[in-house]
Amino acid sequence: MLSAIQQHPEVKAAADALQVDMERYIQLWAAKPPAGIKRQLMDRLHKNEAEDPITAEPETFTANTNDDTFSEDTGSGLGLNLSQLQIWQYSAAAAIVLLLGSVVMNIVTYGNSGNYQQQVVSLQADQASLLAERDALKEQLDFAQKENGVMKDPSFKWVRMPGVGKHSGIVATICWNPQSKETFILAQALPEPPADKQYQLWAIVNGKPIDAGVFELGSKAHTVQKVKAVDNAQVFAVTLEKKGGSPSPTLEQMFVAGKVAG
Repeated sequence: MLSAIQQHPEVKAAADALQVDMERYIQLWAAKPPAGIKRQLMDRLHKNEAEDPITAEPETFTANTNDDTFSEDTGSGLGLNLSQLQIWQYSAAAAIVLLLGSVVMNIVTYGNSGNYQQQVVSLQADQASLLAERDALKEQLDFAQKENGVMKDPSFKWVRMPGVGKHSGIVATICWNPQSKETFILAQALPEPPADKQYQLWAIVNGKPIDAGVFELGSKAHTVQKVKAVDNAQVFAVTLEKKGGSPSPTLEQMFVAGKVAG
């Protein structure tokens, strides 16, 4: 409780206010001592002085003796007032404890409410992450089904593109449908390009290179990636260009190329 008062200014303010109210109430209901109490105490003192301090048996004022003395002059009035005052003091102290406990509990509850809000925000973020992951998995599943359909579709032609020049030993594959013009590339053996470079596919149509789009490697290197539609291609080739692609191929950066059969 003391630590709560020290840590929370609102608890200390409530405790101070209750203490002031209790002092005011005690002053309001304080009972004056009976008129004969002074005379009785003086007689008691004179009697003790007259007795031999060595032989006189010391008299101890007990709670009962005091109560009896007060009752001789005032009946039960003062004893009743003192008892009521003590009861009120205990009640006030208990009320202070209960109120401070209530304030502390409210503060703790408010703090827990903040924790709950943080947990709700965290759960919402987790939910959004799971939804995004679900959508990504659905996209992968849809593409896998599409990829499977492409591989089984007899309308597609498969064009193998081996490495050229100093890039011998690498290979990429084109999956192309001359009727629908859909074009896919499987870049399973191309080396990873620099961060500022990107591979670009070209379709050679009547001796002229046509941009067929850029594509990625990394996690997509072993998947069929869809590129731009191609019409009437005789040759496919891949060059390494600046990131985002180039309007014309850099022939000295050609990595793979392959002719379309028949």
